[in-house]
Amino acid sequence: MSGGISLARQLTAAMTALAIAVVVANTAAFYLVYAALERLKFVTLPPDDYSTVGWDLGITLALCLTGSLLALWIALRLARRIARPLGAVAVAARRIAAGDLSTRVETLGDVSGETALLIADFNTMANRLQRMAEDVTLWNAKIAHELRTPLTILQGRLQGAKDSVFPVDARLVDGLLTQVEGLARLVEDLRSVSLADSGRLDLILEDVDLAVEVEAMAPTLRSMLEPAGFSLELDLKPAPVRADPARIRQAVLALIDNARRHADPCSLRIATSFAADKATLVVTDCGPGLDQDLEEEAFHQFVRGARTTGGSGLGLAIVRGIVSAHGGEIRYRRLPGRSAFEVTLPPVT
Repeated sequence: MSGGISLARQLTAAMTALAIAVVVANTAAFYLVYAALERLKFVTLPPDDYSTVGWDLGITLALCLTGSLLALWIALRLARRIARPLGAVAVAARRIAAGDLSTRVETLGDVSGETALLIADFNTMANRLQRMAEDVTLWNAKIAHELRTPLTILQGRLQGAKDSVFPVDARLVDGLLTQVEGLARLVEDLRSVSLADSGRLDLILEDVDLAVEVEAMAPTLRSMLEPAGFSLELDLKPAPVRADPARIRQAVLALIDNARRHADPCSLRIATSFAADKATLVVTDCGPGLDQDLEEEAFHQFVRGARTTGGSGLGLAIVRGIVSAHGGEIRYRRLPGRSAFEVTLPPVT
């Protein structure tokens, strides 16, 4: 440990000094009280009494020595129970600060109470720091992977046009615009997820009805679904909420796009309702649904199932972020022959 007196030595010195002070104070208090009682004639010494000052000093010194040894023994045990785990936490903290995020404090068998809770909380914090660091690394790698394909296509097409391999015509320009639009959409998706995860997703709240919003989106949704062999079924009941209409529409579009990419062609159903003081929006398709090992992870960034056909893996993460920013919840439900994503939002207050 750097600089200063260690905690164990401070505890030992403090308890030893306390023991001596208590013995001396008790002895002095005894003499003062006895002298006061004698002066007030409450106590009278016999005429043949002899001085006991020497014995008193000897007893006092013996008690001081005994108290000091007892305090030293107690202090050493107390220091071992307090200073050792605190020292272990300090060493682990320095290792983590130096970049070793795998460092943990081993559980000590002779600690309990607040000290054991401190060790557990420290290890929990270290686990979260390590996961965050790993997530950042993985996030960067996946972003690079998602950006690489459209950028490679753009670079190849532009290089081909420069070398006169591809004619610069409307078809080439349309292809380049398609890649640029995909890049812009990916960047916006990344921005939305990042803002949602950091709790900084801007919301312009107003009183809206989920049923009205979905009804207004129906033509756009059908234009997305029908070319892929889907039809749209609406079961819309009033569902008033306090929400950002633009973000709600973004979430609905993400859910529909997710179904279009991963579900079997069928009649896709969107239902809204209001019950038990909450508004609900449910998107139901004909499956095959999420793999069981993905049901919890599907709402994280860049998670894709085995049947993935395109997409960035950000759709459900965006929905979760938007719903969470509104104080709501989203969950996946497996139904007989169907799959459903259920969004619940707080009502108008």
